[in-house]
Amino acid sequence: MEIEEHYALLLGIHSPWETSSVDLNMANSRVDIEIEYVDSTGACPECGTLCPKHDERESRTWRHLDTMQFATYLHARLPRVKCKGHGVKTVS
Repeated sequence: MEIEEHYALLLGIHSPWETSSVDLNMANSRVDIEIEYVDSTGACPECGTLCPKHDERESRTWRHLDTMQFATYLHARLPRVKCKGHGVKTVS
């Protein structure tokens, strides 16, 4: 099992998201996990309609619970979809 698959299972990451990379920094007791949205469509957060992906927001970082003694950070660019009824919206 690859480390990306391992962290995807631990975090509950599933399609259309995937864990693209894991950087384990032993010296600083830190793990950084990159998560990507890999689908070309997504649900509008207002009405739930499946819409085409419009673009992605700037990369964001969230602090997660520690993985043992390692500070754990998640990094992702949130996708936005273009809904005919609600315009461009960030997916939930």
